[in-house]
Amino acid sequence: MKVKFTLKIAGILAVLASVQTVSFASGMPAEQRDTIHGLFDAHKAFSREVIETDEGYISKTTSKDPKAVKLLQTHVKQMEGRLKDGLMVRGWDPAYVEFVNQYDDIDIQITNIENGISIVAIGKTPEAKMVARNHAGIVSQFINHGWKEHDKTHAAVYGESSDAKGKMGMKSCCQTGAKESAQNEGACCAGGEGGCAVEGNAGAEKGPGMSCCQKAG
Repeated sequence: MKVKFTLKIAGILAVLASVQTVSFASGMPAEQRDTIHGLFDAHKAFSREVIETDEGYISKTTSKDPKAVKLLQTHVKQMEGRLKDGLMVRGWDPAYVEFVNQYDDIDIQITNIENGISIVAIGKTPEAKMVARNHAGIVSQFINHGWKEHDKTHAAVYGESSDAKGKMGMKSCCQTGAKESAQNEGACCAGGEGGCAVEGNAGAEKGPGMSCCQKAG
């Protein structure tokens, strides 16, 4: 009886470990990736205005297409939840790693409006203000260029010291020792590295794609 009980516990732990590995490797739920795919597919349907302020920025992103508006509002809510949970977004992109690290120092007020989203971002520190503005500019590039912009990396405001480490002690292999390949049309960590979990690119089926690998730092 004792042996059977021990084996049962071991089996449960093995299943949990497997689920955890799959969850980490996938990066984010399929529902969130699908929403992002839809936004890149519909990028031409959006109009965006960004006004930089002394404290950060004010943006308004709108569309005349109700389906595109729904995608946008859903995506912003999903990413807000992800960031509040301390999860990484685009861990292979230095500017995004920096934004995630600065997130707690940025007050982001999100308002759903009739035809889109309005955001007021207020940085609590000089660094956070600049990182917030940089993020707003990158989002504008996504809307302007769609999938062509998706697979590009974007420079962090404060350089490598800011983009080398992510939330929860995660370190991006791509940004530590493979900086050149990170700029080479999605070759960053494409084959994976020892001790790394590989996170598939949301746009992998749209083009060459980029793999992000992260490991405990």
